[in-house]
Amino acid sequence: MGFSQLKIPKICEQCGKPFEAKTVVTRFCGSSCANKSGKEKKRQQKEAEKKQTILEQSAEKIAQMQTRPYISVTEATVLFGISKNTIHRLIKAGQIPAFNLGERLTRVSRKHLEAIFTAVDLPETPKEQIDKIFARK
Repeated sequence: MGFSQLKIPKICEQCGKPFEAKTVVTRFCGSSCANKSGKEKKRQQKEAEKKQTILEQSAEKIAQMQTRPYISVTEATVLFGISKNTIHRLIKAGQIPAFNLGERLTRVSRKHLEAIFTAVDLPETPKEQIDKIFARK
């Protein structure tokens, strides 16, 4: 692929600075930005692989947790994506039945947590109503 006589104005994908490209496929302003982008791409790929291995390792544990009627507070934070403080607050308020089997052995009812933290199905609004709402503005 040859160089063109034209200077193509582009913006670097890495640093965001404008530059004049000599080819149509140029993406970065220089070799330093190209190297940074390559290193960042490798780092993101490693992180994705690490997350995938953790997910594969914990899939069996999660499946096992879902079969038990009572789970620990830590397991509840993993399953439902809520903080430990929220769970303890719900226990104090009496919204979730819990049993304290000893120091750091609090068990909560998985069934009650599922009832509280399930997704609520919202009825879909007709497209006409949405169009009317946007037409008023």
